[in-house]
Amino acid sequence: MGYKVSRTVLTELTPHEIRDLKTVFEVFADESKQIGAIPVQKMMRALGFKLTKKEAREMIADMDIDKNGLIDFNEFLQFIIDRQGTARDIHAEIEQGFKMFDYDGTGQLNLDDLKTACKEAGAKFTEIELKEMIEEADTNGDGKVNLEEFTNIMLKTNLF
Repeated sequence: MGYKVSRTVLTELTPHEIRDLKTVFEVFADESKQIGAIPVQKMMRALGFKLTKKEAREMIADMDIDKNGLIDFNEFLQFIIDRQGTARDIHAEIEQGFKMFDYDGTGQLNLDDLKTACKEAGAKFTEIELKEMIEEADTNGDGKVNLEEFTNIMLKTNLF
């Protein structure tokens, strides 16, 4: 099912960014294609932010244009646009995300790190899919993803 997006969204985000944000949104949305506070908390954790339940509820209140206690895809996109700074430090954001996934603090992401991240975020990927993700990012062939490889794949896919 497709979504109608506002003109503002189309002028502020690229089609690629909209598609990527739609993918993230749909992982956490319920069958009515909306997100409540708990899924918002999980989604933001998956994107590299630590939020309490209270902060997630406040985010919902901030994003919830129609005040129904849930956010839909357009409200989510508008929230992203409103928070996007023109001077944001993309590399610092990517590094922050990398550190959040580096659960064992080795400076490299492995299969167990991805499994833990997916479990915490409530994202469902098979072990084969996770291995494929590592293989795609792992340019030096050591079976792990270091910060440089992580940064390259994030910039290549615009997932930051």
